[in-house]
Amino acid sequence: MFIICVAACPTGISHTYMAAESLQQIGKELGHEIKVETQGSLGIENEITAEDIARADGVILATEIMIEGVERFQHLPLLECGVADPIKQGREVIEALVQEIHNT
Repeated sequence: MFIICVAACPTGISHTYMAAESLQQIGKELGHEIKVETQGSLGIENEITAEDIARADGVILATEIMIEGVERFQHLPLLECGVADPIKQGREVIEALVQEIHNT
């Protein structure tokens, strides 16, 4: 599966990048391709493209703030969680999205 994610916390520093790293690492362990866009104090990094969205199976929004461009994902199976969830329970977060994808 190809899963796209956005990670964002109020300061956009440590938790944003820790969540991104966790999602990428655990996604790879589970056999998924993961792309994580980060939004924070440095702006948008690793921006998800229209091509990414077109081929995505689902999206994880691990955020504590309003993110830019959330409307891009309205047609995809979506899982919203706090930014700390992928850090503490990354496997569960990804598995919950996979279950959501299978149910749609």
